[in-house]
This record gives sequence, structure tokens and C-alpha cells, in this order.
Amino acid sequence: MSVHGRPLASSVLLVLAALPAGLGAAEPKLTARQEQGQALYRSTCLHCHGERVWGTFTLGRRLGANNALLENRTDLVRPYVEAVIRKGVGSMPPYRRTELSDAEVEAIADYLSRNTRAQ
Repeated sequence: MSVHGRPLASSVLLVLAALPAGLGAAEPKLTARQEQGQALYRSTCLHCHGERVWGTFTLGRRLGANNALLENRTDLVRPYVEAVIRKGVGSMPPYRRTELSDAEVEAIADYLSRNTRAQ
């Protein structure tokens, strides 16, 4: 098959080459610690902070829809995430060290702060 006299594959390559750098690029690979944090987040936090769940809905009302999903946030810094997990905030209860170890809290914080540029 051809487009304007060129094979289709060549046309596709030309279009891809013309795209700005980073457009359509995959998310950066998670570190081992971020992967651990992701697994912990999904097993511990997602029941309230997943899509269309109570915690996400509440954050959306308070902070706006763009800040509702924690996994998509770009403004979360590790110390803040760690403090919220340990002390709770609003209707979110605190997590004791018997529920999540310091290392587990740090891994979750690493995962949730991965999109934040300057820390």
C-alpha cells in the first residue's frame, strides 16, 4: 500500500520523525523502590484513592479534578506524603508503624512523588 507514491511504512516513519521530542513517549521506568511503593499503594490506598472512589471524589471537591488522583499528581513531595500517611488528614486516618513500616511509607512516598520535578 502507498501514500502519495511512498510505501505506507515510509510515510508513517516520516510522520513519527516530525513529532516533537517526548510526544507519545512512555512514562519513565519505575525504580525498584517505586515499584514496591506502587504495589503497596494499590493494596493499601487504592480502595479510597482509586478512580471514582470516595477519597478521590473528596480530593476533587477540595482541590479540583486535576488533583484528585494521587497517582497523577505532579506536586507531591516525599515529606508531605510521609506525614499524611503517618498523621492522617481530614477524614483519612493515620497509619501506625504496625500497619505500614517506615520503609513501606517511604516506598509509597517515592512512588507518589515520582512525577514531581524538584524536591
